[in-house]
Amino acid sequence: MGLTVHFKLAAPARCDAAQAKQLVESMRRTAGRFHSEGLVDRVHPITSDVKTLRQLACDYLILPVAGQENTSTWVDVFPTAGFLFEVEAGEDCEPLQLGLCQYPAKVGFQGQELRTKKGAGWRLAGFSKTQYASLHGWEHFQRCHCAVVELLAACRTPGLRVNISDEGDYWPRRSLTRLRENVEQMNGLVAAAAGVLKDAEETAPGESPVQSPIFAHKDFERLEAEGARRTAPALKKLRALLRKL
Repeated sequence: MGLTVHFKLAAPARCDAAQAKQLVESMRRTAGRFHSEGLVDRVHPITSDVKTLRQLACDYLILPVAGQENTSTWVDVFPTAGFLFEVEAGEDCEPLQLGLCQYPAKVGFQGQELRTKKGAGWRLAGFSKTQYASLHGWEHFQRCHCAVVELLAACRTPGLRVNISDEGDYWPRRSLTRLRENVEQMNGLVAAAAGVLKDAEETAPGESPVQSPIFAHKDFERLEAEGARRTAPALKKLRALLRKL
């Protein structure tokens, strides 16, 4: 749970491996400029290591579960080749994985071969959760969140499609007002929910301690109170559910 920037990258349909690598090298040069301007903390080298690609660039095929309404499962779709590099925007901001990969047209699942609809071209879908950069204050969070979004936007070229979905509402209008409102609201929601879970754990000796980065926020008590006020009905249901467990 937390504000996240989602993205999809796609090269032209007839792009080959050499052209895909050039596009990724261009993205990394753009990230390098952000680093030289102090907008991101670190830019890692490009890798094509199969193990790293499987770990960081795995995609998913979502499937409904037969006989269970509103229930789904997923199948891993691992890349078969790719070029990938990592960008660290700032402390407690989830790293951004950028690059292009190829994926199989089909995957096996329970004795069947399923079409992935990801088998053509070079692409990558990913995300960066920026929420917990706010543990270090608004200015740090703003720098991290905006750097992630602006770097993705700067990677757009005639040869690379970039789709950005920003849960913070900073993009596409670049509204810092909406971004600040959303991060405060989400921090309140997370703090309130974490507080309820912690209270439940304290009344149930022997349970594993509840852990959440939000507990480290210097304004945790204020955020918890504001979140509880905004989400009182939902928290009431959560408490009732926890009592049944």
